[in-house]
Amino acid sequence: DLMRRIRKTHPPVSLIGWIAANRNLPNFSYEALPTNVKADLKQQLISEQGSLCAYTGRGIEENASHIEHLKPQNRCELGEDVNYRNLVACFPVDGGDVSYGYGAPVKGGWWNETLFLSPLAIDCSRRFSFTWAGKVRANPKTHLAAETTIRRLGLNESALVSLRRSAINGFFGFGRNQQPIAVPTARRLKTELAQTHPPQKLRPFCFVFDQLLPRYIAGEFVGGNRR
Repeated sequence: DLMRRIRKTHPPVSLIGWIAANRNLPNFSYEALPTNVKADLKQQLISEQGSLCAYTGRGIEENASHIEHLKPQNRCELGEDVNYRNLVACFPVDGGDVSYGYGAPVKGGWWNETLFLSPLAIDCSRRFSFTWAGKVRANPKTHLAAETTIRRLGLNESALVSLRRSAINGFFGFGRNQQPIAVPTARRLKTELAQTHPPQKLRPFCFVFDQLLPRYIAGEFVGGNRR
């Protein structure tokens, strides 16, 4: 996910073999990949990302995601659209479905290497700051690439903010008929999050909790008011 750095591992064997056999053919492109290779590829990407969408942090499965090109296909040079480092898994299953209002579909064919903060970037997780209400901001506020990426991917669109806020409330016990978690519990959860890595499934929006937990432990949530 975009706020949790993705560490690329290795492409599936079937993709390596297909590239080796087809790199000199006229139809050497992502569109020519056989169905079985695309299936292997998506499975590998989802596993590598801990079953989280690369851009939004939503949980994803094979039937609720698509293979996304970080650098859009319409901007790729020969071979770039099958380069494993250019490929991630994202919500939703239809990469052209803009009805959700956020994520890969609204990014579409936009590309600016300087202003797109890739989920592969070493510092990507430090460049986003989350509020208790589920919103995301550039960190620092003047970080143009983070601000542009938030806007271009619709990361503050109300439906996605609502999902984040619900996840935050559920995790910290802020919901109706819930009791806010105790500080020792918060410390334990911080350790558990730090010890969970792909290919284990990650908790949706875990990177948000990871950022808010130290603030909670430090007493930022006082007397029922989130500051």
